[in-house]
Amino acid sequence: MAVVACSSQEGEHALMDILNGHEDVEMAVPDTWMRSFGDFAQGHPKSSHCVAHSSCKAIGLAGDCCPTADGVRLACCDQSTSKPNEGEDDKLEAWEHGLSTVVFHSFHGHYVRAHPNGRVALQSNESIPHEDTQFFVVPNQDGTVSLKTRHGTYLVAMHSGSVATWHRGHSMADDWEKFHFVYHQDGRVSLRSHATDMYITAEHPEIGNPPGAVLGNKETADDWEKFTVKVHHGQDSKIPNDANFSKLWGMDHFGGRDIDAVEAWKTFTGDSSKGIVVAVIDTGIDYTHPDLKDRMWVNPNEIPNNGIDDDNNGIVDDVYGADFANSDGDPMDDQMHGTHCSGTIAGSGNNGLGVAGVTWQGVRLMALKFLTASGGGRTSDAIKALNYAVAMGARLTSNSWGGGGSSSAMRVAIERADRAGMLFVAAAGNEASNNDDVGSYPANYPSSSIISVASTTLAGKLSSFSNYGETMVDVAAPGSDIFSSVPHGKYASLSGTSMACPHVSGLAALVWLYRPRLSAHQVKEIILQSAVRQHALKGTSATDGIINARRALALASAYEAPVPPLHGPRKLAFQDVDPKVGRIGGTLTITAANNEIDVDYYSVHFLSTAGVLMHSIARVNATGAKEMTVELNRSLVIPLYVKGFAVVAGNASAEADIASAATVDIEDYGEPDCGPRNISWGGDADGRVGFVAGALRVQRADNERSISHYNIYWQKGSKRGALIGKVPGIGFMRPTCQGDCELLNISNSGGIYEVHRGAYGNNEDARISLSGPALVTITSFLTEKSYDTLEIGSRSFSGTTLRVPLTVRLPAGPATIQWSSDRSETEGGWTFQVRQLGDEAELELPSLRPPSWGVEAVAAYHSHEGHGGVAVKISDFDSATMPPSAAFAPRAVRFEDTDVAHHRVAGTVEILPSHRAELKDVVTSYHLVLEDASGNQAGHETWSVAAPANSSATIHVPIESIELPAKAVRLVVRAQSAVGESATSTSTEINDIVRCAPLSANFSGDVEPSEGIILGNLTIQPASDPADIAAYAIYFANDTQKVQLLGRIAAPLGNEAVVFHVHAYYQPGHRLLVVSVYRDGSEMEEGAYADVKDWISAASQERRLNRVQREDKNQPFEPWLRHPRQPAWNEIQTLWTAHPTVRHAGALPLLKAGRVRSASDNLKLLGTITIPGLLSSLAPVADSEDEQVYMPVVAEERIQLRNGLAEALPGVRSQQVKLTHGQALKGDAATAGAVTATGAGRKLSSSIQKAFQQNVASLVVDFEVVPPTVGDIAGQQSFLDRVEAHLILLSQGGAATARLDAILTKRLQRAGTAFPKGGLRSLVSEPRLVAPRRQGVGIPASAMTTGRYLAEDRLELVPEAITDEDEETQEESRASLAAAAAAALGAVGAAGCIVAAALRKHGRWQQESSRGETVALEGVRVSDQ
Repeated sequence: MAVVACSSQEGEHALMDILNGHEDVEMAVPDTWMRSFGDFAQGHPKSSHCVAHSSCKAIGLAGDCCPTADGVRLACCDQSTSKPNEGEDDKLEAWEHGLSTVVFHSFHGHYVRAHPNGRVALQSNESIPHEDTQFFVVPNQDGTVSLKTRHGTYLVAMHSGSVATWHRGHSMADDWEKFHFVYHQDGRVSLRSHATDMYITAEHPEIGNPPGAVLGNKETADDWEKFTVKVHHGQDSKIPNDANFSKLWGMDHFGGRDIDAVEAWKTFTGDSSKGIVVAVIDTGIDYTHPDLKDRMWVNPNEIPNNGIDDDNNGIVDDVYGADFANSDGDPMDDQMHGTHCSGTIAGSGNNGLGVAGVTWQGVRLMALKFLTASGGGRTSDAIKALNYAVAMGARLTSNSWGGGGSSSAMRVAIERADRAGMLFVAAAGNEASNNDDVGSYPANYPSSSIISVASTTLAGKLSSFSNYGETMVDVAAPGSDIFSSVPHGKYASLSGTSMACPHVSGLAALVWLYRPRLSAHQVKEIILQSAVRQHALKGTSATDGIINARRALALASAYEAPVPPLHGPRKLAFQDVDPKVGRIGGTLTITAANNEIDVDYYSVHFLSTAGVLMHSIARVNATGAKEMTVELNRSLVIPLYVKGFAVVAGNASAEADIASAATVDIEDYGEPDCGPRNISWGGDADGRVGFVAGALRVQRADNERSISHYNIYWQKGSKRGALIGKVPGIGFMRPTCQGDCELLNISNSGGIYEVHRGAYGNNEDARISLSGPALVTITSFLTEKSYDTLEIGSRSFSGTTLRVPLTVRLPAGPATIQWSSDRSETEGGWTFQVRQLGDEAELELPSLRPPSWGVEAVAAYHSHEGHGGVAVKISDFDSATMPPSAAFAPRAVRFEDTDVAHHRVAGTVEILPSHRAELKDVVTSYHLVLEDASGNQAGHETWSVAAPANSSATIHVPIESIELPAKAVRLVVRAQSAVGESATSTSTEINDIVRCAPLSANFSGDVEPSEGIILGNLTIQPASDPADIAAYAIYFANDTQKVQLLGRIAAPLGNEAVVFHVHAYYQPGHRLLVVSVYRDGSEMEEGAYADVKDWISAASQERRLNRVQREDKNQPFEPWLRHPRQPAWNEIQTLWTAHPTVRHAGALPLLKAGRVRSASDNLKLLGTITIPGLLSSLAPVADSEDEQVYMPVVAEERIQLRNGLAEALPGVRSQQVKLTHGQALKGDAATAGAVTATGAGRKLSSSIQKAFQQNVASLVVDFEVVPPTVGDIAGQQSFLDRVEAHLILLSQGGAATARLDAILTKRLQRAGTAFPKGGLRSLVSEPRLVAPRRQGVGIPASAMTTGRYLAEDRLELVPEAITDEDEETQEESRASLAAAAAAALGAVGAAGCIVAAALRKHGRWQQESSRGETVALEGVRVSDQ
């Protein structure tokens, strides 16, 4: 998969058509934005008792134990830990409630004590709690809890109000001994009886009635009904000494709302394991944090901070991971989100600092940054991060981000990671919506490797912000008020499904460390099967529960481990025969294992540069043949990070790992597509006759994609002689344009490209691709702010306040310059120059006697050369008889005119001499002259200067003011010697710098009554000599000193005055200054001044202060928890529904595809189109509260809408589009919904904004697109992938949307539709793929059977304690405590193209395609050798 950045709203269709037509590209997909939300032992050794093994004993296993098949962990053979049968009168075993106890400390300072005789009262001795004060918390099936004493009795509350303990005479708890925990905001807890609905109260030990009594007779909870709960951990738990561990309620909490981490840690904390790599794809990680620095993954093949890509994976110094947002190897967190998630996964435990992660030890955190400091990021960068994680050996990824629509490119990347054995843990989303109805991605992709995670609160409820879904959400985890690490060694509490996701990631790592041979799907199954079902979470996920680490390890110990083959293939051979660079074809030859008794098949994988097995590409059955061959009878694109092939043996249980694989490196056989453009001789620097020394200069090919280096040969006649040397390729690519290139004026002078666009039009889009390093200098710039942008590399420019000249340095590697306009609102434009560095390569020829006088350069790719080359004749220099050769010409000449008068120049010439050491023995002086375009001397002025003794010294030649000859265009410098003047020169252009200020500037007067704000028009009379003036810059000035740039306005073509609209904050004493800005980027310091007087009305100051306070108000903490504005009941009018659908009461998600839940689980795409003003209103009904009622769109108009959508989508017929629901949104609801659909990654275009402003109501239509009924699932998915790509394109509001508007306008005209003022404008949401979630594979039936007792025996805990109002207040209060930065979840607009360079299905051997399905192919030849 390749990624091409094309961040533009306009013209994407043209680029997509180009990419889709490329032979290496299967599908082009527009980019979108996302946010932040052991040794194998055969046989079984002799069994022994569980009590003899701490691992078994800690989790309550009894009887005889035997090792699991992997020989790492122990399982109980006799299953004696299963739950007692119903009807048995046995008391609950300790494993049901653990060995930890709680004590209740009353408001009066005394503990609640249960005496052996059944009496319950406050303990008289308040300092040391008696063991009778300790209670076991026993969860019940209905969500209540029972409190069991150390005497085996249970606390009961009678209707009389008395409280006592009794011995249970039955197996199940009755209502008398059931209680609800009620959590208060001050941290205290109350007990409410399930039978009486009364609160337990502790009477005062001296003045109570009776003193010190514990009663159950209070209807409300006051201080006497509130207790401080203290936990006494038993021997079945392990408590770390981290300073803030008590704040980690998700790890340990007495009420059963935690994940039972401390009980799991008694069994295992990750120690004594081989380790596991967890990739955190997020905002990066502060890898210097005290709680994380020892848990960081370190790239073993990268030398830190040496500026070299040591492991050849394309990223320099990727020591702890990589930063794909900024394209470098430093993933330092510049936000806080990723560091916070990382602390929950694997914060160092028991180190006395901060926090402890779910997995203390064994985890190595790989930091993969794709979200910027703002919390947003591109889907394409997320794909790069995921591919990197697979290639570098991560077993699972933690993904606390998402939002927006679906993308087939992201889905394919997840499926490939799945085929590489990776688990993908994803946050469900923070929109408080149903993911079954409204998909949230990536959590909603159908891959079986995804675990989608919802968030819970301390009270055990679903967090108010959390998404949910019985089908598309898997499980819940603590996510509200989660304390963890943040950058700079600090800690903070944050809330979100982003915080729930790392709990599951940490648990997955813990299970995998505990049982390393389990597959990814088994680990997922264990996590879901061991979840604790809770009544309050019913219907929120597939499990209705919260993860539980203790139960997960217990279930993992019962799983039968996969048993991969012990015997592996002996050899793998491959030779590429495809001549295309970057693609391979040929025959893979597999030498079978010596013994195939445990081998069913051989699986061929790509092998990464880090030595990791990537996704499989072929599978061959083991038949007993000594050799098998796999024909790659088509061009196979070599994925990023791949260095070779690996083949491993597999059977019905599992595949072997890399340790037993046979591997072969890929040597890409390729022939260059093009060759060097020229080779030149830099002149002989050896003054001896018959000897030469100097530089051979090779002009690189226009595109070095297929060139690794250039070979330089001596040329003997028509044949090549000996090799002189090699010049490496650098991936050079000359600037090439795509899109609206005919609108640009592009010129090339001396290797410097100048690109100019004057007064531009609507919906322009042009993209220039080139290679860096390069310098891009903007010399003029005037565009409409925010909507018309020039993007140079990673920087974006718009508006009228850009100070030019401004130079942007593009780093080495591929780069893009993108221009896009929305709607022309200015007479501006821009100009920039591009100077590529390294377009010419040098090979230094040492002093020698040449075997011939001809030299040839030819392009090569590794050991294969191109067919054509370029040649040059070298010349011999005799210093005794010849003037200086070209080798002694100056390296550079610089001159800048300082005389601003017309036709006069003055200044200082700077000459950089040749760096040749022989300079002092050859060159005596330099001669300077002016020349015309033909190379003839212009004028009579000449200058001479002596050569320096040091060749590194710069020579300065002053030039007094002279009249510039009429035809002079350049200043030429030539070296001189005693023999004469060199024929080779070095020159610089002469630019006659003329400066002329505008004649005058006049301000119309302030019409804004507010103090400190001015509003009015500034009229500018152009300069008397407007030559080369590009614009006029307007400043606030203090006296003559520029203070603040207000903007720029393009210079007129003639002498007409121009008007600049001024609206700005004003400081007393300032005045307006207008200066000329020239096309070379220079700007005058002096100009025309206009005085300003601030008009102030009497009531303005208070209004101004209020406005400024609103503008300066800080954004709320944790912005990813902010929900979009929902429409009020009277802002919505349903117009039609295509089929009966259950519409949920309450808030409706706006402009998000899929609001109407599909009645089918078949593949389809959901979308929404919004059209402002396309509604006719009726007169209000008498006595109606509605101001207006809108006419439903008639059937003919709906047909034309459907047909128009079908016409705008590739290969879609009208019958495949269904308009499922239509409604009118009134007032601000439509605009708010539009912002929600567009997201924070892209602003609404000015045209659609105006359409919303000009119309009272908008038509909002939900639609779905289904694939053709013929064909297989793979074909249907491919069809929807292409439609999805075009819907993403339409959602960007560019030229594609303009074409859709034209189609809809034409079609609706046929139906007689009345169009709104300004014409039809539409807004399309990002699409959402609906596909059934695939089930995990490869879970042995034995494991499912063995672990079923845990799967069926899920405990239920109901958090009924806190009222809804209390819980929301508590949650939001905590959420507002932490300072969080940008959003981690939510939908945003699209900004690029992802090219899935997937492999075409032409072969016939069995292979997995890029889309995840397996296709049957027939080209496997088996030979007996």
